Amino acid sequence: MPFRIYCLCLFFLFTGVWTPGDAIAQSRQKLEEQRKKTLQEIEETSNFLKETQQSQKESLEKLNLLTTQVEQYGRLINGISAEISYADRQIGETSLRVRQMSNEVDKLKSEYAQMVYHAYKNRGRYNKLVYVLSAKDFNEAYRRMKYFQQYSEYRKQQVTEIVATQKRLKETMDQLAEQKVGKEKLLAEQRKESKKLESVKSDQNKEVDRLKSQERKLRNQLAEQQREAQKLQREIEKLIAAETKKRQKTSSSPKNLYDNLTPEERLVSNNFKDNKGRLPWPTEKGIITSYFGINSHPLYKDIKIPNNGIDITTVGSSNVRAIFEGEVTQILRIQGENLIVLLRHGNYITVYQNMIDLSVKRGDKVKFKDVIGKVYTEKGAKTAVLHFEIWEEANKLNPEQWIIKK
Repeated sequence: MPFRIYCLCLFFLFTGVWTPGDAIAQSRQKLEEQRKKTLQEIEETSNFLKETQQSQKESLEKLNLLTTQVEQYGRLINGISAEISYADRQIGETSLRVRQMSNEVDKLKSEYAQMVYHAYKNRGRYNKLVYVLSAKDFNEAYRRMKYFQQYSEYRKQQVTEIVATQKRLKETMDQLAEQKVGKEKLLAEQRKESKKLESVKSDQNKEVDRLKSQERKLRNQLAEQQREAQKLQREIEKLIAAETKKRQKTSSSPKNLYDNLTPEERLVSNNFKDNKGRLPWPTEKGIITSYFGINSHPLYKDIKIPNNGIDITTVGSSNVRAIFEGEVTQILRIQGENLIVLLRHGNYITVYQNMIDLSVKRGDKVKFKDVIGKVYTEKGAKTAVLHFEIWEEANKLNPEQWIIKK
C-alpha cells in the first residue's frame, strides 16, 4: 500500500472522527441536563412536602405532592436508564476502537520487524555503494540512491507512526476506563434513586390509608367541590362568552373575535401567540400538581376530574403575576370561593383563581409580570394552590404548553 494512502487510512480510522460517537455525546449531554432539571423539581417538591407535614392534616394537597414526586422519580430513573444505555453504546464503540488500534499496532510492528530483518540480511556499507555503482547510467544510479533515501525515511515514519498509534491507543483505553467508571456511577445513582422512590411510595400509601379513614367526610367534600367547580366553570365560560360577544358587534362570523380587534390589540394578541412556550409562570415558585384535561382523583382512582387549566402548588401567600401585558376584564367571586381575575391579551384570556388581596381593578392595564394579587392560603398553612387557565376566545388551551418549562 502506498505510504500516503496508508497514512490517510490511519487518519480516518484513529483520529476520533466518529459521527455516531458525537451523536451519542450530544444525546448524553441532553440526558444529563434533563436529569439535573428533574432533580431540581424533586427538591422543590420535597420542600413543599416539608411545609405540608404539619399544616394540613386533612388536605389532599400532601397526597397530590407525593403523587407528583412519584412521577418525578419515575422520570428520573427512566432518564438514568437511558444514560446507562448510551454509556453501554459508548463503551462498545470505544472497545471496538481499542481492538482495531491494537491490531494496527501489531501490524505496524510486524511490518517494521520485517524491514529491520531485511536490512539486517543486506547489511554492510559497501552493498549499497556496489548497487548504486552497478547502474547502467547516472539517472539509474540517482534513482537507486533515492530509493535508499526514501526507504530510510519510510522506516523512520514507521517508527513515528507506531509511537503515535500507541499513544492514541493508550488515550482510548483511558477513555474506555473512564466510561466504565461513569457507567458504574450511573448504576449506583439509579439504585439510590430507586430506594428514594420506594420510600416516597411508602409515604404515599400511608397518606392514602390515613385519608381513607375519613372516607365519608372526604367524599362529601369532593362532591361539594365538584359542584362548586362546575358552577365556577360555567361562570367563567359565561364571562368569556359575554366578553367575546361584546367584541363581535360588526363581525359577520360570530366565532371570529380576532377580526374585530383594534390594531393595538392585534399586536398584543400576536405577541402573546409568538411567546408560546416562553411565558412566565403566574407565581415565582411552584410545581404543577393537577394537569390540563381529565385527571384521576389522587385518592379515588375511579373518579375522573376534568381540569380546564392547571393547579400550581406554591408558597403560601405568594404574589400572583400577570403572565403578559393585558387588561383586567373581569373580577369574579362565587359564593364559597375566593376571587377570580380574568385578563385579556387581544383575543386570548388568562384566568387566575383562588386569589385574595387584589392590587388591580376592572379596566386596569397590566404589564408583563405585574402583581395582580396574592394566592389564598388557609390559616396555618405554608403552601397554597393557584388555579390557572388560558383561553383563545372560547377555546380552552393547555397552559403547560404556553408557560416556560422549568
